Amino acid sequence: MQIKLITIDFWNTLFDSSNGIKRNSVRQHTFAEEISKLNVQISSEQFQEAVQASWEFFNNIWLNEQRTPDTFETISFLWSYLKLPYSEDAIIVVAKSFAESILDYPPNLMPSVKDVLISLKSKNYKIGLISDTGFTPGIILKKVMQNAGVLEYFDYFSFSDETGVSKPNPLAYNAILEKAEISPENALHIGDIEKTDILGAKGIGMKAIRFSPDNSDEQFKILNNKHKDSIADYEITHWKEFEDALNYIESKS
Repeated sequence: MQIKLITIDFWNTLFDSSNGIKRNSVRQHTFAEEISKLNVQISSEQFQEAVQASWEFFNNIWLNEQRTPDTFETISFLWSYLKLPYSEDAIIVVAKSFAESILDYPPNLMPSVKDVLISLKSKNYKIGLISDTGFTPGIILKKVMQNAGVLEYFDYFSFSDETGVSKPNPLAYNAILEKAEISPENALHIGDIEKTDILGAKGIGMKAIRFSPDNSDEQFKILNNKHKDSIADYEITHWKEFEDALNYIESKS
């Protein structure tokens, strides 16, 4: 069967994870300003430890409950972890900084991905984005896409903070399939994480490509460590390989 819809993951597939250190610096600065108003001081080491604990809190919910805590929930955990005096106003300000720092220090588009998007649109493929969101909600990720000049190529979006579920939950994919009125067998998902992107897409009957760039991101390494062998229909390391992968998959459908 012909592929009519192609859905793409955001992190480490459409965009890389660059500028994370700069984003973290902005977040830490805002955090320090807010807790100083509460007459509290936290060392940089304590802050980094709390951020790491917050990611562990997030990952536990993400992978075991198939949902992603919103920014306020995660920062509230960070606040509690550091035993800070509760201030909803301060948490809101810090959560906003965590969410929006990406606009000042965005990740980079993956090499050649824009060329692929242009080609797909010229061939009348429908294109969707399916993303599990962390500190940055979908509405901000759309701004990142717009600033990078790729938002216009996407027809549909499924962000976990908006759907209430994360991959591999079928609803994350069906949110787009139903809007597009396209059957799973006519759809292809491309993403980097076997346990979420690939298992989720294949689980509902979609085709799947695992995107496995030369990636130093620790999250990527941890999540894929137990999945060296993939059930994806094809695996690529660069977007220049995508056309061959798509042709192969369509020829086998």
